[in-house]
Amino acid sequence: MSLTKKELFNLYLLAGVSFTNILDFMVMMPLGHEFQTRFSLTPPMWSMVISSYTFAAGISGLVSIFFIDRIERKKFLLMLYGGFLVGTLGCAFAFDYYSLMGARAFTGVFGGIINALLFAIIGDMIVPQLRGRAMGILMMGFSGASALGVPFGLYFGVTFSWRVPFISIVLIGMVIWVLLYRNLPTMPHISQAARDTVKELKKMLKNSNQLIALGAIFLLFFGHFIVIPFLAPYMVVNVGFKEQDLTWIYLIGGIATIFSSPLVGKLSDDYGKFKMVALLSLTAMIPMWLVTHLEPTPIPLVLFYTTLFFVSGSRFIPSNALVLSTAPPQQRGVFMSVRTAMQQFASASASFLAGFIVTMSAEGFYQNYEVTGYLAIGITFLSAIALKMIQEKY
Repeated sequence: MSLTKKELFNLYLLAGVSFTNILDFMVMMPLGHEFQTRFSLTPPMWSMVISSYTFAAGISGLVSIFFIDRIERKKFLLMLYGGFLVGTLGCAFAFDYYSLMGARAFTGVFGGIINALLFAIIGDMIVPQLRGRAMGILMMGFSGASALGVPFGLYFGVTFSWRVPFISIVLIGMVIWVLLYRNLPTMPHISQAARDTVKELKKMLKNSNQLIALGAIFLLFFGHFIVIPFLAPYMVVNVGFKEQDLTWIYLIGGIATIFSSPLVGKLSDDYGKFKMVALLSLTAMIPMWLVTHLEPTPIPLVLFYTTLFFVSGSRFIPSNALVLSTAPPQQRGVFMSVRTAMQQFASASASFLAGFIVTMSAEGFYQNYEVTGYLAIGITFLSAIALKMIQEKY
């Protein structure tokens, strides 16, 4: 059994949506100094600009559970993606702190629901036996944005203007929107099958298989993201990277996952989703320990460790396929919205906790970063146990 040409083309379009969605977030990172200088932003103001997107995305993701399964998938995606592009264009033409933060929040309202909807569409469009491959293709969009976001933002933002990266994303997105309109099939049976949301939520709370799946997702992302907030600063302060060298971490790691994602998806379908989860979880523990214990180290060796960390993140592919298999079609949108909210809460909680664990020494170096590595290893192990308990049903 294999994906048809039509299915492949549509999956690459969905990956394009994911790519532009993540790229919009990633290009903000290298432009922080430019924004702070141009709009006279203090560090707390800059953090508010960044968090406004995530906060709005989390709220919209939770609110969406009441209507995501009541609107035909294609129509809803086109509406959300259009709103996302309008918000991104608003970022390009922001003129002060408040307009920038407002544009980021507006973008987050739409961007936060898109990810849940993409997973739901794959569940509706692709049979369970091929969802690993489909998830692998979708994750290519995330990987590509992770690889290109920082250098893309740096190059166009510094060479031309900080507005150019956002305008470029909008232009790319407009092409993808037209292709989605022309090619993505409608799924009218979803709106006909939709039931009362409160009833579906009650069913979810009584379904031990789905609760285990949601818990597994929380652990999975918490274990991964507790290492990330201080990864770049630690490399500069403790390991000896120059700030411009950080681009290589994301570029090489992202490119590696572009190739590993479809391979992991295929292997998950061929040999079993949990087998790939177990293998990649064990693989992830190695760079989790290494990157959090580094002292001044040659850059090529560090890049090998960080790339291994990026590639081990491909365990999200079979994990998401397993989690998706717990929701019936009429409940899939609601369930994936809750799943997305759990992911965002896990990532935010991990980042928050890391901020209390990692401190600065009197000499100006980061300390206790290795503690986040130990936590990441332990929680990743627990996430694998939880994923093992999932029963694939749909």
